Amino acid sequence: MNNSSPLMQAIFYSNPDGYPPIINSAKVLAATGYRVNILCRTTDTPPNVDYPSQVTVRRLSTDAANTWQAYLDFTFQALRHADTTASVFVGHDMHGLLVARLLATRHRRPLIYHCHDFAESGAGIALGGRLVKVFEERFARTADLVIVPDAERAQVMAGALRLTRSPIIVANSPLECARPSTRLQDLLTEHNLNFSRIIFRQGRIGPGHAIEATVHSLPLWRESTWGFVVMGIADDDYVGYLRDLAQRLGVADRFMILPPVSYDQVANFTVGASAGHALYDPIHINNRYSTTASNKTMEYMAAGLPLLVSDRPGLRALVERYDCGLTADESDPRSIAAAVNALLGDSARAQQMGANAARAFDQEFRYDKQFAPVLTAMTGLTSGRRP
Repeated sequence: MNNSSPLMQAIFYSNPDGYPPIINSAKVLAATGYRVNILCRTTDTPPNVDYPSQVTVRRLSTDAANTWQAYLDFTFQALRHADTTASVFVGHDMHGLLVARLLATRHRRPLIYHCHDFAESGAGIALGGRLVKVFEERFARTADLVIVPDAERAQVMAGALRLTRSPIIVANSPLECARPSTRLQDLLTEHNLNFSRIIFRQGRIGPGHAIEATVHSLPLWRESTWGFVVMGIADDDYVGYLRDLAQRLGVADRFMILPPVSYDQVANFTVGASAGHALYDPIHINNRYSTTASNKTMEYMAAGLPLLVSDRPGLRALVERYDCGLTADESDPRSIAAAVNALLGDSARAQQMGANAARAFDQEFRYDKQFAPVLTAMTGLTSGRRP
């Protein structure tokens, strides 16, 4: 790879190591001849992703006293350190969009808005965030290309932001099917646990993910040897609350919280489960419209797991179309238990659903296939042709 290769300059006001679509899009771009430069914010989480050599990640730190000053400092640093030879500027989420728009306008280059998490106006946003939101509402429609991970969410966004072009839908999927591994079972064995079946949830552990309701459902599961395992970043107080809840319900030996691993490693644990848990409480737009935006849902499919998802139109259509899982009311422990009993109580049926999920992933949802329309559009943009 040499300096004559096209360069994509990305801006992200967080840690890209926790965002699979940023990681995977960078890998796809690198594999197709692009250089990728990601300017992001330094966080407490240490870097833990092995990016290709064509990808550079520069982490900008700030000592500002509050979040608004921190963002302004990040903005000025990003404007100063951005590579102005870039063929295209990409803003990730609304904070990244502001910086990328300034750069694209100043240097007369194409602008791409890749929106992972959409914030609704007035939805508990702090003052600084509201100002950035106003900028998004004014300028998102000036982007040459908008990428959104879910079709239902894209429809809401298109109306709210008055987009003049339909967004490209790119599911938050991994790049490849998961390989067989016993890492999950080995780690549970280290904790003296040996579940005959495992409902597994990966990703951030916190409110809004129906974890509490699922713990409440455990006494209703058909077999006492079935376990509920979660793995990811979590607040210590919330972890303590969940463990106390499991203890009060008498299911502490059937509920396990495992520490997070890097994105490069998570599939090695997911593949050892019996079914993937992707229930979401509808507390905001990103939870309400999570069908292909939830990277965990796509990663369960890549691992050949049947899905346990919330009973909402998009998710219901997904599992029915591919016959790859069941839905449940994420607020009702009885509904969750009924779905778990149906999934885990019929091994042959669960195995077939998992095989269907893996086939759908390989044929349709693999990230390189999802990202292909973006590559086509970028080729047009960098050659001077607008979509």
